[in-house]
Order: sequence, then C-alpha cells, then structure tokens
Amino acid sequence: MKQYLFALCSCLFLLSGCAQKEFTQNAPELPQAKDDAPKRQEIVTNALKHQGKKDGLDCSGFVSLVNKESTEPFFTPAELNGYFEDTRRSLAIYNLLETQKRTYQDKPRVGDLIFFANTVKKYSKSKSDDNITHIGIVTQIDPDETVYFIHHTKGKNLISQMNLNYPTVAMYNNKVVNSYMEKCSKDENHKMLSTCIF
Repeated sequence: MKQYLFALCSCLFLLSGCAQKEFTQNAPELPQAKDDAPKRQEIVTNALKHQGKKDGLDCSGFVSLVNKESTEPFFTPAELNGYFEDTRRSLAIYNLLETQKRTYQDKPRVGDLIFFANTVKKYSKSKSDDNITHIGIVTQIDPDETVYFIHHTKGKNLISQMNLNYPTVAMYNNKVVNSYMEKCSKDENHKMLSTCIF
C-alpha cells in the first residue's frame, strides 16, 4: 500500500511538471508620437515677426535667423559647416537635411522648410532639381492645398504662395495660388511660378 501511495504521489508529481502555466504579460506601450505642433507654431511665429522687414539680408540668412530664434530645430551653425559646396547656405542646409534623411516631397506641414532650384541666374546653368538656390518657411496651408511660405525676396521677407494642383497658373478662381519667383518674359511667365522651381 505504501508502494502504491508512493507511486501515485510520484505520478502526480511528474504530471504536475507537465502542466502548462499561463503567463500573462501586457503588451509594451508604444512610444507616443511626439506632438511637434507647438514647435512648428513657434517657428512660424518667429518667422512672421520679420515679415516686411529686411532681417536676414537674404533667404538663407532669414531662415538661419528664425532657426536661431527657435532654438535651432533645423541645424546648428557648427554642423552646417561641413555641407557647403560653394557659398550657397540654402544648398548647405538642404545637403545637411538630405544627409539626415529629413527631406521629403510629400505634403508640407506648417513650419517646414521649403526649397527651390534654379532661382539665381549665376547658378542656373545646372538647371537640375537639386540645384538649390532659394529657401523659405511654410506658414499656412489652405484646404485647397495652397501653401503659403515666407522667404526673403526683393529685399524683404515676404509671403508667397504655391499650389501643386495648379502648376501652370498664377490665379485660380480669383485667388493667387502660385507666386512668381523671378521676372520673366510674357511667353515664358509660367516657367517662373513657384511650382516650376520647387
């Protein structure tokens, strides 16, 4: 009887080792998407306070000024130094952000930098999409996807428009949807619209 009881206890002991234990573990929390809306609004606010003024002296100087006032969300002057190909700071900024994989051509957001190619005759011989010669900051986007941006042009920091849905017209439904970025002849006026050099 003792042997039978011992054998029964041994079997129960062995079988209990085969029993599955249920482990419950909560899924790890995913990191929350960073809300960068306050930083983007700060960039726009800092940019708009220079509207109509000569601050920055040129397009990249204006963007550098706003970048500094906004605690350098785009670049630091030290890291920018390694990205100059010539004297164009707008191209150096583009090169830095491209290297950091921070450029995209999807729908822009308020506070984004916006780049243009072939706006300066001195550098226009290249006529390539990556011949960056101008830079601005997106300030507003309308429901019809008209993008407003502030940039240094004609000696001042001014607001201009761009709408990729209407790339060959300056006006659509009595609204400016694309600004002229450079003077041009009447037969080629659509070639100097913001959409053509974006």
